[in-house]
Amino acid sequence: MIGNTLENTPLKIAIVAGERSGDELGAPLMKSLKSINPSIEFVGVGGSKMTSEGLESYFDMSEISVMGIIEPLLNLRKLLKLRKGLKKFLLHHKPDIFIGIDSPDFNLPIANFLKKNLQIKTIQYVSPSVWAWRKGRIKSMERSIDSVLTLFPFEETAYSNSKIKTCYVGHPLSYKIDITNMEIESKVQNSIALLPGSRKSEILLMGDLMIKAAKKLKLMNPNYQFFMPLSDSSHLDLFKEDMEDFIHISYENSQDILKKSSMAIITSGTATLEAALSFTPCIAVYKTNWLSYLLIKPLLHIDSFSLPNLILGKKILPELLQSEATIEKIISSVNLLEDRGFEFYRNEFTFIKEKLKAGGADKASVEVLKLLN
Repeated sequence: MIGNTLENTPLKIAIVAGERSGDELGAPLMKSLKSINPSIEFVGVGGSKMTSEGLESYFDMSEISVMGIIEPLLNLRKLLKLRKGLKKFLLHHKPDIFIGIDSPDFNLPIANFLKKNLQIKTIQYVSPSVWAWRKGRIKSMERSIDSVLTLFPFEETAYSNSKIKTCYVGHPLSYKIDITNMEIESKVQNSIALLPGSRKSEILLMGDLMIKAAKKLKLMNPNYQFFMPLSDSSHLDLFKEDMEDFIHISYENSQDILKKSSMAIITSGTATLEAALSFTPCIAVYKTNWLSYLLIKPLLHIDSFSLPNLILGKKILPELLQSEATIEKIISSVNLLEDRGFEFYRNEFTFIKEKLKAGGADKASVEVLKLLN
């Protein structure tokens, strides 16, 4: 019905992504929208995947790819200048609708600007973490956002008392990570994946801790083998600890490593979800610089921080945050995973995989076009 109504209508969609994950969400959404209405034009900001789908990008998204609290402050002047230029660019193009993908601190002010100046509908694809902290942010979002497309089922409840529409579309990794029963049964015993993170700041905080824990675990059980995928060879220089020959460094896709491993120690983030979808029990570990942690801690209102635990609404995976992220607690958490056994986790991970398959880009595209009707 939507396709027939809008098939011959020239539409211009503004779409902005500021991270690689946003580029990976944006491209399938654009493709799905074009399958409904081939004449749609896209303007905004994205990476290589979105530009290959026809996006006219004002600048490359790497220009605004900064994380945390301190890093954006250090780049504030640059970010404000880029955002000011982007506002003018989008105002000139007069889009029919705006979609901000993740990066809420950058995208929400743009949505507010376009709503005021063009009176268009606005969408935030990927909810800000209002379910975890800064819940009062929803009130300010009501002035700039009409609809939020959520990746996780637990996010919708945060908007239950808000006038913002929500639509749960599921997570793309639930479709992307496909593992067979044979692959699950063929996991390498006593293999532990070490994922210190993809950013230099994460590796500096977590890398040596994981290496030290691996060395101690190897002394306790000589059968352990460790596999550490790194995204860049230059990241090796960030480790102060000597690498032992039982720690296998590679530049493989981390998902391939997780599929083969029987356990994992992971810097918390999307990688914990990748582990669950790869049927690999993991320990979620997270440390940030103490200034960022002291600023964030009073605003937190969650009991868990790893995605699998949040999706299930219970703590099945060990979580070690800040001062709890020690060698001793990593070792005791490895023992906990082994004591519980794989079948316990297999059932929970199966539930997560099915729960996250909620329609993806096709469902999101229908919601986008509904707003225009």
